[in-house]
Amino acid sequence: MEERTRVTVVIPCFDQARYLPAAVASVRAQTCGPVACVVVDDGSTDDTAAVASQLGTTVLRQANAGVSAARNAGLAAARSDLVVFLDADDMLLPDAVAVEVDAFDRHPGAAAVVGRCQAVDAEGRLLPARHHDVDASQLYREWLARNFVWTPGAALFDRRALQAIGGFPRDLGPAADYAVYLRLARTDRVVFMPRELVRYRQHDASMSRDPALMLRATLAALRREQRDAPAWAQAPLREGLDAWREWYGEQIIDALRADWRARRIGSRQLRAALTLLRHGPNVLLRRVAGRSRRAIGWRTTP
Repeated sequence: MEERTRVTVVIPCFDQARYLPAAVASVRAQTCGPVACVVVDDGSTDDTAAVASQLGTTVLRQANAGVSAARNAGLAAARSDLVVFLDADDMLLPDAVAVEVDAFDRHPGAAAVVGRCQAVDAEGRLLPARHHDVDASQLYREWLARNFVWTPGAALFDRRALQAIGGFPRDLGPAADYAVYLRLARTDRVVFMPRELVRYRQHDASMSRDPALMLRATLAALRREQRDAPAWAQAPLREGLDAWREWYGEQIIDALRADWRARRIGSRQLRAALTLLRHGPNVLLRRVAGRSRRAIGWRTTP
């Protein structure tokens, strides 16, 4: 890794070697000049390390410890001022790093620059996606209600600022990046650009496709933030907790119904049902009440 390189892209990878060539190629295609690339093999059982070596990247290997530990290992190895954390199944758009670096130059003291994503399917084909409007002057309030940065590949971090807060919390799973955004935005150190920076791949193996896991992790991140949030933010934070319960609760119900119809009944479905009962019982009650009203209406219609 060259000392003079200003940006390092860290790619944590667990059993996703098939996607690595596209991810690394997207790093090499950046228009801003040389960008260092580090692949962190998080105890993969496939040929992740071999593929990464063949692609000419720096490779770090560790026993499987989760995505946050892999990101933090890459953060510790980086020698650049700025760092991107690109999931192995995602791809940077060619000008992503250039526009983010420019934003850093225009905003001294920023800890992170973030943007939007393009949703693509497993084969890389564009999917329809709706982006909510974001008030760039109220990013902390906006983040309490939703995570509008769908994957950390759409963020460029100041390495020292991220290290100062301990990197990505290891106990929050897929919501660790959300916790980082909240902490940095609480002190107004994040710059938002309403433009697409990364192609975000949607496929069945993605952690984001498990709504029960996402609900547990997201609520844990918000509850941790609740301890340090300013007084004015407590009400928006409670509203955010309710919004996330609604968002993922509806997805859990739909997933359980699909599994039931397909006769998929096992430990995963049991965990999802228990998660719904614990964290989103009101969502379930509303869904049941709605079905009951429709059934009664159907029976009583002349």
